[in-house]
Parts: sequence; C-alpha cells; structure tokens
Amino acid sequence: MSSAANTTAGAPRHDRSRSVKTTDRRRRRSTPASTPVSEPPATGTPCSGCGLVVEGGVEGCQALFDDESAREYADIRFAARRRMIVDTYCLQHPERYCASAKSLAAHLTGLCIAIEHRGREDELNAAIQRWLERRPELEKPPLPKARGPLTIAAVRAATDLVDHRAAVDGWARGTWDAYAALHPIARTWVARVTG
Repeated sequence: MSSAANTTAGAPRHDRSRSVKTTDRRRRRSTPASTPVSEPPATGTPCSGCGLVVEGGVEGCQALFDDESAREYADIRFAARRRMIVDTYCLQHPERYCASAKSLAAHLTGLCIAIEHRGREDELNAAIQRWLERRPELEKPPLPKARGPLTIAAVRAATDLVDHRAAVDGWARGTWDAYAALHPIARTWVARVTG
C-alpha cells in the first residue's frame, strides 16, 4: 500500500493488517505518573523520521502508530488527545506527512493549539481548517533535524490511562520543543484565525 493511499488529508490512517514486533511490546511496564517517560531499548533499524530503532525502520514505526490508533479506537479512554497524537506523529515524520506547506501548517498549528490553547482545540482547529481550505499562500520553512527525545514507542509502552496521558504529553511537548525555531510562525498562523 502506498503512503498516499494510507493517508487522509495528510494524516496517518489506521491499517489493521500491519504488525511489528519490537522490544517495546515485549517489555511493557507501568511506571508511576511521577516517573519520567522513557523508551525501552529496541533492536532494528532507525526510523528515518523520528529516529526510533525498531524492526522495519520507518514502516515499523508506522505500524506502532497504527497499533496505537487501534487501541484508541477500541478503548475511547485512550483517545482523549487523539488530534495531538496525530499531529505529533506527523511532525516527527514530516517527509511523509508534512510534504507541503499546507500539511505542515495543519499539523504545526494543531500541536501549537493543543499545547498553548488547551480548552479551545475544537474551535481553533476548525478555524485553521477553514483558513487552509482557502489555500493561503504559505512558504514552507526549513524543518528541524532532531524532532524530539520521545517517539510513539513511549506512548505504546504506556499500559494504563495515567501513564498514557503522561507519555502523550511528554512526547508532544518534546516534539513541540524540537520545533522551537518554528514557534513564531505557528503562533502567527494561529493568530490569523483568532483575529
């Protein structure tokens, strides 16, 4: 299946036919919420997007994301921050999901809104979508080489809701911090829809 057939509007779509075995799945552990989120060691090939070492490289990483999506669809309690999870994954894999300035703007503003405008996500993301549908002239800025200290593996390693929320928040914030050079442009794009 091509990556284009596996996406909708620039976002990953779940494909239940994939599976991958990693150390992350074999060694699940629950950590107290106060314990810093980390990733268990794995073997395999580094993902070209986020750097996670996983069997199958970037495709293995995509399979972990797809597995996380399946968990969220199976148990809605894990889907509370679904949009933030998708935006974070896409920003860590921009070659696949942020190829255009428009798709970068969608995911970068989505993560900005999730972190800096909690409580207004639905309203602001809808406004961003309307703005992007008008095809504004956008120039795609250079992207960071390093895209955050955590990956989807930290989220997949979480076995309960408390750990899951901590892992998602840590992963998203780490990715947002990695994009620090683009914070001004993300905030400018969000400001365009907030007036």
